[in-house]
Amino acid sequence: MITPAEILKVFESDFVERDNEEVSTSQEDLRFLAKLNEGIKQVQDGHYEMPLPFKGERPDLPNNKACAEHRLKSLEKRLKRDEQYQKDYMAFMKDIIARGDAERVPEMELSSQPAWYIPHHGVYNPQKPGKIRIVFDCSARFQNTSLNEHLLTGPDLTNTLVGVLCHFRKGQVAIMCDVERMFHQFHVAPKDRDYLRFLWWEDGNMEASPSVFRMKVHLFGAASSPGCANFGLKYLAVQGQGKFNQATVKFIQRNFYVDDGLASVDTEAEAIQLVKEARGLCNTGKLRLHKFITNSKTVIATIPKEECTEGATDFDLTLGEPKVERALGIQWCVASDKFHFRVLVKENPFTRRGVLSTVASIFDPLGFVAPFILVGKRTLQKMCQDKLGWDEPLPDDLKPHWEAWLQDLHNLSLVKIPRCYVPSTFKDVQQYELHHFSDASVSGYGVCSYLRAVTKSGEVYCTLVMSKARVAPTKVTTIPRLELSAAVVATRTGDLLKRELELDGIREYYWTDSKVVLGYINNDARRFHVFVANRVQQIRTSTETSQWRYVASEQNPADHASRGLTVKELMGSNWFTGPSFLWQRELPKDDIKVGEVNDGDPELKRAQVLMTKAREEWCLSDRLQRFSDWKRAVKAIARLKRCARSAKGLVERSNNSTTLEERKDAEQFIIHIVQEEVFSDEIKHLRQGKEVNSSLFNKLYKLSPFIDDHDVLRVGGRLTQAELHSHVKHPAILPKGHHISRLLIKHFHEKVQHQGRGMTINEIRSNGIWILGCSSEVSSLIYRCIKCRKLRKCNQEQRMADLPPERMEATPPFTYSGMDCFGPFYVKEGRKELKRYGLLFTCMCSRAVHLEVLDDLSTDAFLNALRCLIAIRGNVSQLYSDQGTNFVGAKGEFLKLMKGMDQERVKELGCTFIMNPPASSHMGGVWERQIRTVRSVLTSILDKSAARLDSSSLRTFMYEVMAIVNSRPLTSEHLNDPVGPEPLTPNHILTMKSTIIAPPPGEFVREDLYLQKRWKRVQFLANEFWTRWRKEYLLNLQQRSKWNKSRRNTKINDIVLLQDDLASRNQWKLAKVVEVFPGSDGMVRRLKLLVSDATLDSKGARTNKSVYLERPIHKTVLLLEAD
Repeated sequence: MITPAEILKVFESDFVERDNEEVSTSQEDLRFLAKLNEGIKQVQDGHYEMPLPFKGERPDLPNNKACAEHRLKSLEKRLKRDEQYQKDYMAFMKDIIARGDAERVPEMELSSQPAWYIPHHGVYNPQKPGKIRIVFDCSARFQNTSLNEHLLTGPDLTNTLVGVLCHFRKGQVAIMCDVERMFHQFHVAPKDRDYLRFLWWEDGNMEASPSVFRMKVHLFGAASSPGCANFGLKYLAVQGQGKFNQATVKFIQRNFYVDDGLASVDTEAEAIQLVKEARGLCNTGKLRLHKFITNSKTVIATIPKEECTEGATDFDLTLGEPKVERALGIQWCVASDKFHFRVLVKENPFTRRGVLSTVASIFDPLGFVAPFILVGKRTLQKMCQDKLGWDEPLPDDLKPHWEAWLQDLHNLSLVKIPRCYVPSTFKDVQQYELHHFSDASVSGYGVCSYLRAVTKSGEVYCTLVMSKARVAPTKVTTIPRLELSAAVVATRTGDLLKRELELDGIREYYWTDSKVVLGYINNDARRFHVFVANRVQQIRTSTETSQWRYVASEQNPADHASRGLTVKELMGSNWFTGPSFLWQRELPKDDIKVGEVNDGDPELKRAQVLMTKAREEWCLSDRLQRFSDWKRAVKAIARLKRCARSAKGLVERSNNSTTLEERKDAEQFIIHIVQEEVFSDEIKHLRQGKEVNSSLFNKLYKLSPFIDDHDVLRVGGRLTQAELHSHVKHPAILPKGHHISRLLIKHFHEKVQHQGRGMTINEIRSNGIWILGCSSEVSSLIYRCIKCRKLRKCNQEQRMADLPPERMEATPPFTYSGMDCFGPFYVKEGRKELKRYGLLFTCMCSRAVHLEVLDDLSTDAFLNALRCLIAIRGNVSQLYSDQGTNFVGAKGEFLKLMKGMDQERVKELGCTFIMNPPASSHMGGVWERQIRTVRSVLTSILDKSAARLDSSSLRTFMYEVMAIVNSRPLTSEHLNDPVGPEPLTPNHILTMKSTIIAPPPGEFVREDLYLQKRWKRVQFLANEFWTRWRKEYLLNLQQRSKWNKSRRNTKINDIVLLQDDLASRNQWKLAKVVEVFPGSDGMVRRLKLLVSDATLDSKGARTNKSVYLERPIHKTVLLLEAD
């Protein structure tokens, strides 16, 4: 549905910020050209064969035969309803099958895939009555796809319509021809023909079942066919280079608009040669040029009659109208060699739909009658502006104008334009010139271009080449902007004509009656707003300023294109011949001087220049920001004051260290300048004898401040009568947050040997200093103090992590296990006393335990115990432990053994070791707590038999302890309820463990307890355990017992203190964080550290190998943050 806004957008296309001539080649276009370059070839019969240019690989399309059958049934109904349509349709299909353009698909290939069935229908050309063309609907969709969606359309290889018509007007002898059935002359590669299947009745018998045919040629309706046909024609021309005349090759390349060829040459001999060679060149690719027509009897006589259009030789008809041919839609009278306008006005209603249909029916690509058409466009624009509906009648104010324009439309038949630019008597042209005129008004703007030819004898001939007329945009636009837009259209037209006419040494001139536009174009100093700046840039890119000239409005033919004319006014004006001065032997000299652009021009960009005077206020306290120590700052100021007194001649110059009096004077001086900077308003009030402002935010008010004899602001307070030093009773006031205040806090904090906040504040005030907000400032300094952190800061913490999935997943016991060793236990073997150790495995989900006795802490002993666990409890998927040497060794041995095993078996039976960082026993609490329970039970058992303990007894005791621990309740629920269920213990699942992990199908209810089928009884008890485990035990793990607060994540390059349980805090080493290991929640709880080493060589490099340790954050103290 076309909207009024879209129509207006077409009218106002010159006001879009883009370059209309810019043509870019997309990646798909490059892929199209590459596919055809690679796949084109000439087959044995001489035709060129090309593949279908698919966007990707050859698509696997669904079978849409049912869709094609449905469309064929609809076509059958129409064929039976329209006898003439059926006759033409049958003849066309019979012809393409007879010519070999289509073939029946063999029976053995009917089931081959991929294949696509294309529906088809017939259309008639209004300009060629009685001739049907079958269009194959490659856009027909089936299962959300179509053939055209998979085909590349390729770049636009078609020559421009204006360019072909310009070539057609250059020479005295004109020739027109046509490529017979152009699309069907280029064959499709055999591998792609099954994509072009269609259904049709063999021999046209609609009573029989339709047969499956396929096209062998590129067909009408495929998105790729125009691109393939144009590519094939230009490829054929390239193949003819060197074998045929260059003019012939150029004719095939540049003078064809799709399948219509138009050319003009200067002599009949050239025309005869061109026709002969063009037919020969096309014949090499089995293309037939026919329907020849020319304005020369001599030329037409050399062409076989069957190759000429009907009536091509009848130039001297005395009856009827002269022979008129359509040259790309333009009426060309062959006999008079002139272009005509033959308008058949349809009885369209006086509505917006009817007005648009009538205006669009006038085909005038070269703009011969553009001023007349502009009047009709203005009527249509006015209707769009008024937002009239498509079928609403014309308003009364527009109806008379439209009726007058319609009546005048018939007079277009009187307009006749010579086809050739110059008459046949005009010989020996010495110079060609193009003159472009532009103009604009409130109703429109336009451009017209003229070709001026000058012979050696000084004769001049001038003719209209082309023109454009546009209505003014609906948005209010100034006349200078419209004039500038017209000038831009003139430059684009000049670029087009210069490229297409191909006349050597042609000169170009641009004329406008707007001195403002000429001022814009010749401007080199001023800056314009975007609209003007962009268009001036386009103009100066294509033209030189010297080419632009001024023409008076009454002599400017473009004035007609901007205002509109009737046919009679058009024929009586200078529109077709150009202004009179173009016919003179010499062009008028450009006496009009273009001045500077007026300062008041609204298109000028106003530039504002602001001047700022900056004055740097130097303050001594700013320089003190560079000091990080109070003592050094005092010494520097004391020496600076000594130098100042020495420069004034008050004291002798000396290099001795500063005295105590000089330093005290410097301290008071520093305090004074800080007070003058921060408390300037309060000091001013006190000097005037006023009190300090008692506002809520003024903290000085409660201190009763005063200024002493040394001009220092001090605390008045309530201690005036105290027997203390005056500076202690009345300390100097300093602001909170100032650099000097922080230097003083740091100085006294170090003086009291990094003691706490109270002692630091007391030291500050006992030395005569009162810092506002001192408590928070001291706390802030102590928090940042590295030495205080080293001495007293707590270890790092992080919020307790979420439980891993292994502890919340209902899995067979010991699938996920934690383990640790404990002991030693002393046993006697004869007279020997030996050490034995316990190895504890605990199930991560059911909290069951399994105990084994180890002869020693070797890797071999551990592996034997692990094998015992697997033999009794089943396969273990993951083992969690700390980094004991036997565990680490077992992990290495285990990985070494698995390398030689079948990897699929490893995945089924393999065991993964997951080890906590060293010194992180809190990360193994799930087994550490079990060891405590085991020790407690074992201590009670061994109390009476420790002296007689041997290995066998120890192992028996271990199993007894294991049974006791596995009988403990997992929760405190139902312990005191006499009627409640039995408390849940790990033994509830251990005593029923089966090799079948997944439960069998079916539901298990309480009645199964009393059945004789024991497997159902066992399965019910197992299911009951896991149900109660989820309700009673798992939900009790929700709360965090400690570490509830999220802390700052440790970052790389943080400096920490590494805790060593075997050394005092002063001996703990520094370390730098080199890697962090965030958990699943993003929190860092494990670090990799580079331990400091104070052993350095003379160049400051380490002498020992770098030591890297992996530790939990709980074993580190943060000293210095990286950020």
